[in-house]
Amino acid sequence: MFLKYLTVLLAGFSGGILVSAGLFTLMISLGIITRLAQITKSAHLLILYENTVIFGTVTGILLWLYEPVLHFGAAGSMICGLFSGVYVGCLIGAIAEILDAFPIFFRRLSLKNGAQLVTAVLAAGKFLGVILQFLM
Repeated sequence: MFLKYLTVLLAGFSGGILVSAGLFTLMISLGIITRLAQITKSAHLLILYENTVIFGTVTGILLWLYEPVLHFGAAGSMICGLFSGVYVGCLIGAIAEILDAFPIFFRRLSLKNGAQLVTAVLAAGKFLGVILQFLM
């Protein structure tokens, strides 16, 4: 019985390492973290950003795996939702900028003025969607 649990533990751990390595490889090869650091003019904190992403991923995996009973209440849920939304929003924004999604989108819409407004509305819509998801 112990061998069975050990095998499942090893398979799960190995699979998690492979998935997280794939995610980090994608983020590094697309230059998402470095581009985000350039946009925010904080390239000197690049190592901190990379370590924070790794720490957040490992923490998220451990929380998902062990499902501890945490009683943070509504305020804690809102804070976690805010951090999750900021992370996803930054990730999507960085990917979209690296892949030139916005310039292509604006060119297809023949949009010459108001690009900042459209970007702000897209970000606000994403924020509202995350808030509604956590409230329901």
